[in-house]
Amino acid sequence: MLSVDVIAPFVVLAFLILLVVLWYIRQGRNTVLEDMVQRGQFGSPVAFRGTLSVEQSDPGHFLRLAKSTKSNRWLQFRYRWLGTGRRAIFDEVEFDGPRGVVRRKRGQTRTETPFSEFYAIRMREVSGGKGGGSLWYVELIPQQGAAIPFVASELGGRELSFGETAAVAKAVSAITMLPVHVFVAGNIWTPGWPPKSSATSS
Repeated sequence: MLSVDVIAPFVVLAFLILLVVLWYIRQGRNTVLEDMVQRGQFGSPVAFRGTLSVEQSDPGHFLRLAKSTKSNRWLQFRYRWLGTGRRAIFDEVEFDGPRGVVRRKRGQTRTETPFSEFYAIRMREVSGGKGGGSLWYVELIPQQGAAIPFVASELGGRELSFGETAAVAKAVSAITMLPVHVFVAGNIWTPGWPPKSSATSS
């Protein structure tokens, strides 16, 4: 009979191999989704439902999101207090292309930052928990410091939530000229989505 000392290294090795395989699969899907955001058509960002609503959209020039509905306020409260990690808690966010700045408002505090201080926009998926589905955070990634989540989608089906959120990320990218990075959640399994190849996604 094999002892625990003999079996333990093989169990650890199998676990590490599994993590590498999962990482590889997720990386491929991230790239496919990034390609979908860059090349795909997602409609108007006004259809987005989340912690902020699109209040004003001038494609390629200006986008204003604000916490203006009961649904916005409820989602922001729910995500802030019933989750972990950094949350999207702004009352208002504006992307002003002609001036090259993003303005953020929370309570009485207002912040204005040049686009040049960021190097990317990130869409980050989070599991919806036992109820299934997922939600997406859209974050600004600064040249230095931690990511700044500025809006989160409503919890829903993975593909639908992705499409609605991608419309916002793509609109912001068109104004800021920043690339969009995508990170799918590793703890959600849905058959056929996210696609594993560009051929599947077209």
